[in-house]
Amino acid sequence: TSEIHDALKRLDEIGVHGIPKFIIGGKRLVDGAAEPQMFVDIFRDIERRGTIYGGPIFGNILGVDNETVTRGSHSAQILNDVA
Repeated sequence: TSEIHDALKRLDEIGVHGIPKFIIGGKRLVDGAAEPQMFVDIFRDIERRGTIYGGPIFGNILGVDNETVTRGSHSAQILNDVA
């Protein structure tokens, strides 16, 4: 489908040519084999700032509405209801 082609094009544009890769905050590209401290540092930086630099990179491509992006798909309430 065109959505898949658009997503693959976007991945190529940001330098993802293999897996596993993590795209954090819509901007940071981290190799799956990165040391755990790298992830800790990135998430602590986001926590300090209170925001991320970029938004979701596939939201528009996959048709995810802004409300879902803002709210998130895994709220504490949802997780508590499952537990």
